[in-house]
Amino acid sequence: MNAGPAAPVEFATLALGGELGRGGQGSVHRVRNKRINDAAAAGGWEVVYKEYAPAVLPQVDAAALAAAVALPGRLTGEQGRWLCEKTAWPAAVVRRGGRTCGFLMRAVPDRFHFTLRTLAAGNQGPPRLATLEYLLNEDAYVAGIGLTVTDRDRLLLLADLATTLDRLHRFGVAVGDLSPKNLLFTLAPQPECFLIDCDAARTGLATVLPQAETPDWHVPAGEERATRHSDTYKLALLAVRLFARDQSTTDPAELAAIDPALGTLARASLGTDPAARPTAAAWAEQLASASGSLKPGRGPKAAGGSKPKPKPKPPTGPAAPRPRVNSWAGSAGSATTPGTGTGSAAARVGKVLVAVAAVAALVLVAVHRGDSHPADTRSAADSHPLTASYSPRPADSTYLIPAPDPTVTSTSPGTPTPTPTPTPTPSPSPTDPIATAAVGDCFHDTGTSDRADLTPATCTTGTFKVVRINERSTDLDGCADVPGNDESVSSKRYSRVLCLSYQSPGGDSYHARQGDCVFGPSGAGQWSVLSCRTGAFKVLAVYSGTNDHSKCDGWPNYNQWRTVPGPENAGRDVLQCLSMVFPDDAGYATVRECLLKSGRTFTNVGSCDRSNVYVTGRTSTPDYPAFCGQDSSTYWRSNEFPDLGYTVCWRWR
Repeated sequence: MNAGPAAPVEFATLALGGELGRGGQGSVHRVRNKRINDAAAAGGWEVVYKEYAPAVLPQVDAAALAAAVALPGRLTGEQGRWLCEKTAWPAAVVRRGGRTCGFLMRAVPDRFHFTLRTLAAGNQGPPRLATLEYLLNEDAYVAGIGLTVTDRDRLLLLADLATTLDRLHRFGVAVGDLSPKNLLFTLAPQPECFLIDCDAARTGLATVLPQAETPDWHVPAGEERATRHSDTYKLALLAVRLFARDQSTTDPAELAAIDPALGTLARASLGTDPAARPTAAAWAEQLASASGSLKPGRGPKAAGGSKPKPKPKPPTGPAAPRPRVNSWAGSAGSATTPGTGTGSAAARVGKVLVAVAAVAALVLVAVHRGDSHPADTRSAADSHPLTASYSPRPADSTYLIPAPDPTVTSTSPGTPTPTPTPTPTPSPSPTDPIATAAVGDCFHDTGTSDRADLTPATCTTGTFKVVRINERSTDLDGCADVPGNDESVSSKRYSRVLCLSYQSPGGDSYHARQGDCVFGPSGAGQWSVLSCRTGAFKVLAVYSGTNDHSKCDGWPNYNQWRTVPGPENAGRDVLQCLSMVFPDDAGYATVRECLLKSGRTFTNVGSCDRSNVYVTGRTSTPDYPAFCGQDSSTYWRSNEFPDLGYTVCWRWR
């Protein structure tokens, strides 16, 4: 592979061979006098040339094509090699008379071809592309054209595709027009897929041509195209149809017969809420598991009795990124295992060690974050067992809003409610922080990773504030649904649980959940949770266990990241991926995107047919109508974050 992007190639230097194919966007031709990847065996790879049709050329975004060509050079060597092994990625821009007219890409490897067999004449004609659409037919047809494909092969093909999509999403690439016409397959030496028509992909903000979709492979009406979520939707369609042997069904019954957990994944992925769909990584994991339990050669009937697999993990992660501005608040160090906000499922995962009693005295025991008396001057007889827990977000994972629990438990009519027998509570010691604490009190925690030590303190940054006290209880999970709870501490002796909230130097935005809005000064300073008004930032995702802000790259409309410091020496900082709340949809509109203009408001209605204007240009300089020439313009500026301002040019359709 080349270390950097290839220089543009003049069309006149190409020695073209025969035409390999023609479609709505243009034609593909052999190239006889050029090769790429000289380091590969046999002197490199053959290349082909895609020329855009004259009617399409005015719509081609030359800068977007150049950005796609440059992508492998921006990756590590291993990543770039992988990208070019798994896809026909654009390798060089081709120009004619100084204007972009097409691009070069590697020729499809031989193993992704097959020779079609017919009943009349046996093997018929030259090898043809092995597109996955051949497998969306009854087994008799597939066998009749000369292909032998087992259900295990189908699972492995899908697993390879899901793994490919997951890695592309991590690079900031969404395939967009993901359909069996653009996916090739091979079964030898192992089942794997190969992506073609990669100039249709969305790379970062850029798309070479307006996004199109293959008939019967559309995302739900009104949904944004070419995102991580749309790719997952189409992956689910492919999985369902590949096992149903059907070109258009959306019924996952046949897939569920192979593996119930895959049926669950498919139903979740085909939902209309894009953010609720599982990730490609979740698909890859479950497909690999299912293929491992399915013996080679077995089909759906033989596999029908297999045991259900575990349910897939909750969905996380990315779609198309937007221009971003780096930001931080307080410490920008390593972010690991922060506290959660209201209703976090992770808040119920805190570990608990039951306090143990010695023969002559009671001993203090806590897990990870605990509570003990601040001084060691008391006798053993004065001490009491404690348990403690902090509310973590799963390490290095996205913090998601859990679905509400629909289960409601009530007492049957006419059944008297038993009165609990009160537990005798000893008189509190005036120096005991557990016994004497009240809501609103604050503490420093000077304990270790497995033993907390609370000391009363003035309520300032860096302390833990008591936000609730649960009496007659030692259940640490009782704090799970308390807003802002980060740490729970219980006293067995006094039968009390303190729910504690960390007072971050970064402000109360430390407790922001996905979907909340936050704002504060650029650079260091305190940020607050506030209403989602224009100029605020919406929280797209919250990560722990990492300060790698590249994790934000795949989230839709992402343009800001921020690290909010957690308790010292506890590794509980949080990384937040943020999106500016613009006045309307012009704020995130791209060139050639259609919008509906009503008064001074621009709305993306998801269809050019229902829109009345389209975007002709965009610059990050606010109030710059001269940039738009004869076209009209709309603009917005942010005094605190000037890099996120814009002028958008538009024209009536």
